[in-house]
Amino acid sequence: MRALFAFLLLVPMLLGAEDPVPPASPAVPEKITPEISRDVIARLTAKYAKMYERYAGCQSTRHLEIQWYKPEKMELVKTEKVVYTRYDDFYEDLAYKTLSYEVDGKPADPDDYDPHESKPGIPVFDRNGEKEYLRTVVGIESIKGQPAYKIQVTPRDPRNEHFKGYVWATVADLELVQFRGTAGKFRIGLHELSVFFEAKDFGDYNCFTAGHTEARIAFFIFQPERILHFKWQATDFKPMTKSK
Repeated sequence: MRALFAFLLLVPMLLGAEDPVPPASPAVPEKITPEISRDVIARLTAKYAKMYERYAGCQSTRHLEIQWYKPEKMELVKTEKVVYTRYDDFYEDLAYKTLSYEVDGKPADPDDYDPHESKPGIPVFDRNGEKEYLRTVVGIESIKGQPAYKIQVTPRDPRNEHFKGYVWATVADLELVQFRGTAGKFRIGLHELSVFFEAKDFGDYNCFTAGHTEARIAFFIFQPERILHFKWQATDFKPMTKSK
C-alpha cells in the first residue's frame, strides 16, 4: 500500500526590467466532464511515470508510534515507538534499518521490530496505472487551502498490494498531496484497514511525508483480536538511484 510520485517545477516569466510576474494559476473547472477527467489522468501519468523510470524508490527516516487496543472497551495494551530508515523501492520488497525502538516507554532491541510489510503497493500513476486501476476525477476540494482534483481509484483486479480509495492532486501543478482509502484486498488476519497519507514533491520525485492508519487484526489462536493505530512523520528524504 505504498505507492510514490514526482513533479515538475514551474518557472515564472520576467518582463523586461519590471517586477517578476508569477504565472497565472490554472482555471478551476466549474464542472468535471469525462474529457477533463481523462486529460487530468493522462497528464498525471505522463508526469509521474518519469520518476518511476528514473529512480528505484524513495529513502526516508520514519518516526512511528503504534498503539495496540483490545477492541471490547478500547483498552490500550501496548505502545511501540520506533525510528527507522526506510528504503521504499517502487517494485521490490521493503528494506529498512531500525535506529531506535521502545515498547511501553522502555528501550527494546531494535532487531525485534518488524514493520509487517514486504511487497510495495502497486503504483497508481506509472506506465501500467491504466492497466491496474480505474481512475476517475470526481470533483474538486480544498486541501490545505489549495484547490485539488479528487480522484477515485479502483483496482481492476484487486490484490493485497492495490490501493483503493481517493487521491488528491493540486489543480495548479498536479502535485499528488493526499491519499485516503484501504487495500484492494485484505491479507489473511487483516479484517479492517483505513489509511491516510500525505505526500509532497521534492524536485523530480515525491515521497509520503506523514500519515495515520487504523487496522483490525486477528489470526486464529496465534493473534487475538486487536485494533492498531499507527501515526507517523517522515524526514530526510532522498531518491534511490537504480542499480546499473
